[in-house]
Order: sequence, then structure tokens, then C-alpha cells
Amino acid sequence: MVFAIRPGIALAGLLTWLLPSLAVAATPSFSCTGNLTPTEKVICSDDGLAALDVALAAAYKSKLENPGPRDYSLDDPRDATPITQKAWLAHRNSCGTDKACIRKAYVIRTAALTAGANTKDTPCSDTVGAKQAAVYVKQCIAVAPETHPPCNALNTCEMIISHNIYRCFEMSDGAPKFCATYPPPP
Repeated sequence: MVFAIRPGIALAGLLTWLLPSLAVAATPSFSCTGNLTPTEKVICSDDGLAALDVALAAAYKSKLENPGPRDYSLDDPRDATPITQKAWLAHRNSCGTDKACIRKAYVIRTAALTAGANTKDTPCSDTVGAKQAAVYVKQCIAVAPETHPPCNALNTCEMIISHNIYRCFEMSDGAPKFCATYPPPP
């Protein structure tokens, strides 16, 4: 028995079968429902950005779970990673709906999180933007007794922030008010 199928019906059947697989929404590391920022909406609608988000989330999780041996000297950068991540999220969200800006933010932060020992450091100003990096540098200068502290936006945010955490802790009651925003060192 031979069935004759009209071309229009065959095309509709093919499209019905293909479209659900083509229309699958991007799946970033966060939920794409609820009250989303404009940046999050763009990430949810773009498979490439969603993939960058998943890669960054994995790099961040790995950095937190496998930080390496603790450096018991001052300025252990491990305590600064969550603070830098929060500042990076604000920087990423400042991109609004600009996909190129969002993509660049992801590439820079992922590179910073996955950098090896022989890799060039990612400047804080690239990671969180010049304005927030300037805030960290200003705080660093306020608590730095040294002549040449790491208070430079070309250093990593983790280096500057960890310096701030430990110096704020050392200053105790005489510490500037911003020190209350930092967690105590372990």
C-alpha cells in the first residue's frame, strides 16, 4: 500500500518534529524564571552566553572546592574569591543587554578563575570594572601601613581584597567603617 502525502503536510510534519528541538531555551547555571535582570534575560535567551555561564559556574565552584593549600601568611586570596565574584556579577549586570559586553565579562572572569601558576594575572579593573576596582584600591590604601602595598587596580581583585580583609582584621576597633563589610579571616 502506497500513501500519497501532499508536500504541505509533509513539511508541517517535519517542522512539528524539528521545532521543539530547535526551540529549547538556553540553560545557564541560574533559573531563567522569576525576576531577572536585563542581562540575565539575555543570557537565558542566548545559547552561547548560557554556555559561558555554565563554564564560569563550574570554574567558580572548582576554585572554591579546590583552592589549594592555605597560605597562613597575610593576604591569602582564597577569602576574597566570593567577594570578587559578587562584584563581578554587578559588573556583568552593568552590561545590560549588550551581548558583546556580557561575553567579554564572562571570558575575563573565567580566565581569572582558571588561571594557572604561570598565567598572567587578570587585573582587578578588568574583572569588576574600573569604578569598583578603584573602590578596592582606595580601601587598600586606607588600611595599608606598607610603603608598597598591593593597592593597584592592575593586581588581581583577590590580592587587593585579601589584603584589605587581613589589614582590617589587624586594625580591630580602629579599622575604617568599610572594614565591617569584609568577613574575618579564618
